Amino acid sequence: MSLSPIISRWGGMLVVALTVAAFITACGQPARSDEPSLALTEPPPATDAPPTAESGATATLAIQAPATPYSQQPYDPNRTMYGIWDGLGHDPGDSLAALEDTVFHNDKSQAYVILEALKFFNLDVARAGLDTLTELTGQDFDFDRRRWREFVGAREEEYAPPSDYGRWKVNGLAIIDPDMAALLEPGIERSRVNLTEVVWGGVRVDGIPPLEHPPHVLPEQATYLWPGDRVFGVSINGEHRAYPLRVMNAHELANDTLGGEPISLVY
Repeated sequence: MSLSPIISRWGGMLVVALTVAAFITACGQPARSDEPSLALTEPPPATDAPPTAESGATATLAIQAPATPYSQQPYDPNRTMYGIWDGLGHDPGDSLAALEDTVFHNDKSQAYVILEALKFFNLDVARAGLDTLTELTGQDFDFDRRRWREFVGAREEEYAPPSDYGRWKVNGLAIIDPDMAALLEPGIERSRVNLTEVVWGGVRVDGIPPLEHPPHVLPEQATYLWPGDRVFGVSINGEHRAYPLRVMNAHELANDTLGGEPISLVY
């Protein structure tokens, strides 16, 4: 079995006022005279009010389906997602309105979106984002994004993102680093990797140099290892290889070929 290093990584990688249509009773206007009146001294006669369906029936308010405060249109999780964040320079006011919309509709699909966007928000919007996460989850981990991800990630179905999440994520990262978008673009439709698990860690693609098809040595030749050193063991199609943690820790990604298959080992 031969030993080898690994890793190229892209990086450790965004009340509703219930609109009550209040029917305003049209009041009759007083008869005009030649002399302008300075003030009304009496309410209009009751007979000028529009008739009700039934005599003596109590008038009721006609309540329409609630419009959202952010869009004033039927709620759309994808539109709200882009309202929360759609790239650098996004209007903080749009973010706050979309977060408000998220809470009103209890839209748990925005949890991953908020976690992705937190690092790009100003402090006020970030605090509103955390408050929104608390409303959606019942948890309060403050700015500890790791704990938020552990909680939401363990409930993948409950917090599944909107249908356009892959495109939203690629577009947002492309603004930061086009090479990042090139890596993720093919995965929007056919990746076997859950894109919610792909997190940008603040480093450009290959900002930490990956191991590209590193040379391999036999175990007895690996004199640089201590007996207790850990390794990542990989076996594919009958071929076996060990990637030392000490080496992987510095590179975080190794691209290699094992058992005739291309692999990327990420730590």
